[in-house]
Amino acid sequence: MPARCVDKLENGDYQIFLKKQDRFYFVDSKNPENNKIMLGKTVAKNLQNQSGSVPLYSNNSKIKLKQLFNEFDFLISKGLDFDTSFEAIGKELEQTYYQTESILENLDRKFLSMSKKIKPMHDQTQEY
Repeated sequence: MPARCVDKLENGDYQIFLKKQDRFYFVDSKNPENNKIMLGKTVAKNLQNQSGSVPLYSNNSKIKLKQLFNEFDFLISKGLDFDTSFEAIGKELEQTYYQTESILENLDRKFLSMSKKIKPMHDQTQEY
């Protein structure tokens, strides 16, 4: 696992950051026929199965929002006034906000749908 993907936490645990399409090469020097190339999503599933930890997934809106705040902080730290740079960031921030709202509304609909499907099963188990 490349060092760029791994952060060691203060408590001694490790935090791993992967992209689904990242390619990882696993080399077995004793048995070259066991060499493998795996995508990030496969590595995440294998790590989840081995550690029992549930991975946290990020989406593009969240990443873009974080990047916008970093750009905004950078402009403020340089002492720039509110000009076209801030306007452009503001428009991009607004678009990202609407994208995030849309994603959250989709999640709400999915949660409602799943809870409606699960409720009858839960009620049946309560009867026994």
